Amino acid sequence: MPQDKYNFMVSPERKNVINGGFAMDWHSQSLSNGRETRDWSTDKVYKVANRSKEKMITIITKTFDDCITLLQKFDTNQFEDRLDYFGLDRTKRQIFMPLTYHITHHRAQMVAYMRFSGLVSPRYVLYQ
Repeated sequence: MPQDKYNFMVSPERKNVINGGFAMDWHSQSLSNGRETRDWSTDKVYKVANRSKEKMITIITKTFDDCITLLQKFDTNQFEDRLDYFGLDRTKRQIFMPLTYHITHHRAQMVAYMRFSGLVSPRYVLYQ
């Protein structure tokens, strides 16, 4: 998405693309890896605030890399460890599924926004 179209809104309740990175960080690093949770209202990593497209790509790429590293090193004996997930009792195994769904959700949002903006979205290719 070109930087000049970052403020395009289909509806007033739209979320910024970087929210996907914030959620990925929370699911992987805070819930699954035990790091203290970031506070969205004070966070300085994932707030867009006049960041260039290149800087946002750098942040999201690092978030994906950190998540992939966690998954590669994850001790599968911890899959049944239980966590509070929005007031629900969930296992770490169950936490990994919303992580995947949320990434898919934000990718779909980006594709829709690109199309509404008159752009052709990139071809989807599964990780291979």
